[in-house]
Amino acid sequence: MDAEELLRAMDADQRAAVTCPETATVVHAGAGSGKTRVLTHRIAYRIATGSAAAERVLAITFTREAASEMRRRLLHLGVARDLQSVTVGTFHAIALALLRQRLSDLHKPMPAIINNRQQLLATAIGDHPLASRSREILIEIDWAHARLIQPATFAQTAKRLGRYAPAPHNEIATIYKKYEQLKLQRNVLDLDDLITRVIEAMRTDNAYAQAVRWRYRHLFVDEAQDMNPLQYELFDAIRGQRSDVFVVGDPMQAIYGWNGSDRKLFDELPDKLRGTTVLHLPNNYRCSPQILAAAKAVATHADHKLKAKSMRPDSEPVIAKGFSDNEAEATGIATMLWSYASRGGANPWKMSAVLVRTNNQIEPIVDALVASGIPVRTSRPAPELTSAISDAAQCTTRNSLTTWATDVFTESTSEIQRWVAEQLQLFLKLDHPGSVDGRTFASWMRTNPAEQQGPDGVEVLTFHSAKGREWDCVVVAGAEVGLLPHISAISKEQQQEEVRLAYVALTRASNQLFITWSESRKGRTTGRSLLVAEISDSAPIVDHNVISKRTARVSASERVVSLEDQLKKWRSSRARVIRQLPNAVLADHELNLIALQKPTSIEDLGKIVGQITAKQIGPDLLTIIAKAGVTV
Repeated sequence: MDAEELLRAMDADQRAAVTCPETATVVHAGAGSGKTRVLTHRIAYRIATGSAAAERVLAITFTREAASEMRRRLLHLGVARDLQSVTVGTFHAIALALLRQRLSDLHKPMPAIINNRQQLLATAIGDHPLASRSREILIEIDWAHARLIQPATFAQTAKRLGRYAPAPHNEIATIYKKYEQLKLQRNVLDLDDLITRVIEAMRTDNAYAQAVRWRYRHLFVDEAQDMNPLQYELFDAIRGQRSDVFVVGDPMQAIYGWNGSDRKLFDELPDKLRGTTVLHLPNNYRCSPQILAAAKAVATHADHKLKAKSMRPDSEPVIAKGFSDNEAEATGIATMLWSYASRGGANPWKMSAVLVRTNNQIEPIVDALVASGIPVRTSRPAPELTSAISDAAQCTTRNSLTTWATDVFTESTSEIQRWVAEQLQLFLKLDHPGSVDGRTFASWMRTNPAEQQGPDGVEVLTFHSAKGREWDCVVVAGAEVGLLPHISAISKEQQQEEVRLAYVALTRASNQLFITWSESRKGRTTGRSLLVAEISDSAPIVDHNVISKRTARVSASERVVSLEDQLKKWRSSRARVIRQLPNAVLADHELNLIALQKPTSIEDLGKIVGQITAKQIGPDLLTIIAKAGVTV
């Protein structure tokens, strides 16, 4: 795709970010502003204009899903014929590749990556009473790693920072020390050790550091507000003194302080990067004006006045409703979702989600949804997924890995095994230094954790897990005292992070937002959270039993499907055929513009998606647009 094509269907602010000079650039991009789209277009634009070589580009993000999405978008933009030209990965995955290459060059073996950290921690804890709280202890160790805190200074630092912990800080410090000693004794690494080893190597070996910087001359970082001090050290080591850096983030979506992230690192980037250009993406293409107004009202509690502007048409009003207790709330949520589904539209359950502050809220809500006849998407069973990865790990060569994947696709009926085989095929397409076998694949999977989901149905997940996702309809549940902000949030920064977390949850919705709370939860008096006190209650919700009876009398052929829903349905279908994510077929921003502008020719469509893409998908889309508004 040429440079001109890349700039089509972009607003002025997005275009400015994509075409800005090749100096250090920090982009403040709010929710729904298209920040990943801008970053990938920036990479493609630099390559198209000859100002960057694809094989010298390093793009870093925070999750496996985000990295995969970025790769697919780049391929869709015509950046490369395969997945090898531009390096895209998480901090841990990048560190793993760099460390493996260095040890291979030094003819040294790669230490094993811990397969079961809790088992190793259990050995470190021994018969201590904290043995039953190993998961919480691991969180504290991860926080310490992220903040570059050693066992010797853990207790003092945690106390100084007001860190809430499941046990006295000195006891955790003792366990932390034993855990680190065990890793050394067994010559094993955890994920953060990968980053630490690479940083140490670059600090002590200048020739190696220069080689890494020569290989990765153009540095891009997405979701940079989530960087922790350890990750920043790696970013800074790779950057060196260069100014060819493009960083995108949103301070209002900094929600991982509990896990060691420090949003000040993003805020301070303009001062640390010489000659930095700071740009803003103020337009929100995801949320309706009603939803964005609710999110803005919440943001004020973090002393943050959002300047974002919704580019979507008006939608349904935000509905805020309280219930007597958590059981009534769960039943009420089911009623709300039935109310939304009764309006028609393609895949209403798939396009809906219930977001909760804590995992403890999930089970009763799932039970209520299932009892009311609403399908629920569930996570893949961890044991089965682990077993499939372990099977692949037994392969000793690249050829045997290929054979294993082929056998799975040919013989296995397990969706989980087939998904692991798909991941293996992706793994084999990537550029891996040194030998490739089942062990390296298993390590790669551990450094890129992913939770796969089942077929169509309403998703029930935490606010944190929902980050980076979006749905047409969202229920934000448990917006009440004690949960939002969470009772554990004591300091001002912790309280403000809770505000940002609420903001993230609300901005996952595009067309319909429900907010619920309980007046009492498990016998404890709660009540409506002050964070959502300014969001007005709306009209009463029709009981789902009435809706069910009514919709049962209306055949599917009588329902009118919106143009946007039809376009999304087509996009999903095409994505399955070409084995890509829906956004790789047609970006949300492009789909929204098509639904709004309703182009009637390939040329008009090309102004939104580019002429090349328009010629490929135009006949299908123009047919859908021409038939828009008719019953299906």
